[in-house]
Amino acid sequence: MKLSCIPTCFFNDLINTRAMSLSDWVQMACRLGLDGIEVYKLYIKEDERNKDSMSRISDMIHSSGLEVSMFTSYADLSMPESAERREQLASIRWDIDSANIFKTNIVRLTAGKWREGQTVDETLKLVAKGLKESLDYAEEKGVMLALEDHPEIGTKIADFIRILELVDDDRLKVNLDTSNPMESGDSSVELAKLVKSRIVHVHLSDRNKDLHHQVVGEGVVDFISVFRILKEVSYDGWLSLETGGRKGEDVIRQAMDFIKNAWSNA
Repeated sequence: MKLSCIPTCFFNDLINTRAMSLSDWVQMACRLGLDGIEVYKLYIKEDERNKDSMSRISDMIHSSGLEVSMFTSYADLSMPESAERREQLASIRWDIDSANIFKTNIVRLTAGKWREGQTVDETLKLVAKGLKESLDYAEEKGVMLALEDHPEIGTKIADFIRILELVDDDRLKVNLDTSNPMESGDSSVELAKLVKSRIVHVHLSDRNKDLHHQVVGEGVVDFISVFRILKEVSYDGWLSLETGGRKGEDVIRQAMDFIKNAWSNA
């Protein structure tokens, strides 16, 4: 088991106010004893989105002894053919190139949002088409695209599985989020059963029954059942803490301890 983290509890500091630098987060991750971190696209300032700047950031992360578990991006592929859609596809290619710079072979993608006037079937076909069109470039660059069960499109298991069926290509992998299916009244345990052979990265997120994000281990997600399913396929990829709820280094350490214990007992 390799532990990574995407510190959502610090997102305001890391992304909005920039009160916390990426270097600050890397130093904290080292203190915590994490094996790696995700590089979230929004960490990178607009004026840093060039090869030289990102290479320096990558060197800073790796020289600290950390790996990059995943380049965590997003996409909205639900719109019909348009300039905006072409920009989304170009953005995915940029994400793939960025993964190479950060020395990771996984890019997290989202499906997008529901659009007024489009049926569910039309929307899912558009999402699948965009993902399918991106797989050759990803393979050429040695990168796996990992679709997440992420709001809006994708939290419902039936929709997520339908996208995979429409793409019909085993090169499309899965980043399993352990709490997002709750938004549609579904369970990550049930989703994990269906996609276990395609999971290459896991977001360990937790929520209470009212769907509010919690510190990992303080909500209702059945982590042990998810881990048992992962162990059925001898999963040896990344487990990445999505640390919602209270803010603090101690909170991440608490979540790490909980996950290590749950994995051992699964």
